[in-house]
Order: sequence, then C-alpha cells, then structure tokens
Amino acid sequence: MNQVWLRANSKPFVPLSAALVVAAFAAAATGFAAFEAAGWGRTACATTAVAATLAAALLAYLARKPRLAFDGHRVLFYVRFGPPIAVPVELVEAFLLGRGPTFLPGRDHDPAETATLVVRIAERAEDFNKVDTAPMLAGWCGHYVTLRGTWTEPLGLDVVNRLNQRLYDVQHAAAGAARSAT
Repeated sequence: MNQVWLRANSKPFVPLSAALVVAAFAAAATGFAAFEAAGWGRTACATTAVAATLAAALLAYLARKPRLAFDGHRVLFYVRFGPPIAVPVELVEAFLLGRGPTFLPGRDHDPAETATLVVRIAERAEDFNKVDTAPMLAGWCGHYVTLRGTWTEPLGLDVVNRLNQRLYDVQHAAAGAARSAT
C-alpha cells in the first residue's frame, strides 16, 4: 500500500463536476421530453448525458489521486495523466517551498501566483532531467519538479518540513537496511 505524502486539492474539481452532472441530467431530461418522435434527438441528448457523466467521473477520480506518494522504494509523482512517475527515493534530495503562476485554465496572462512545492532530484539521475507532465499540475525541468499549489493540499512550511522529515526517515531506514545486509 502506498503512503500518501501530498494530497490533491479537490476544491477546484467540485464545481466543475457538479456542473457536468447538472448538464448530464439536463441533456437526459431534454432528450426524453422534447424529442419524443425524433430518434436522432434522443440519441444526441443521451450521448451528451453519457459524456458529461464520464467527464464528471474522471474529475472525481483525479481529485482523489495524490500528488506525491511513496511505495516503499520510490517516490511517486502523480503529475500527468496515466501512471505516476516513479523516482527512486535515494535520488530525491529535498522539498522546497516556492511561488509560481497558477496556470488556471483561461488565465494565460493572469499575474496571480500560488505556492509551489519544488522537489530537487539528484543531478546524477540523467533519466529525470526532463520529464513530460501535465503543465497545469507541474513542471519538470533540470532536475527540479515544481508542483503547482492550486492542485495540491494547501502548501506551507509545515507541509515542506513534514515532507523533508519523511524523506529523511525513509532514506535513513533504507541506508540502515543496506548496512545491516552487508
């Protein structure tokens, strides 16, 4: 079982999911009330209702995914659609608090900023120099991963200190296990 180190922020997902559910019900009701004789109208409304319901389910799924987890050997970064990016824990050096743009949809030139979590990956890890992510969730470049605070639990020094303590604990436990095995 994975340990969740940093949860997602479900607040941005709730209004959009609710709007999609309302749209699904409206499409279904319209399809059956207004298009009794026309089969194509019912089909279009039913398709819209199903698509909106699936989109709401996908958003609910994404809202429940953590942003960071630990599987016993690797730190898992949930910063893209699909499987997480797994980085061996010995390659993760530190967690830092930063600030950056929100990258909220429709706000390309918005000067608003949010707290960010910056994760330093060891430079010897050539495979993790540049990794593709979902830009609204995180940026990954030059051995630094920047998780956007808009999509995580609220970030602050207490969260960064907790993450660094967990990292220290698991790295030292792994080093102790390696020493006792030799």
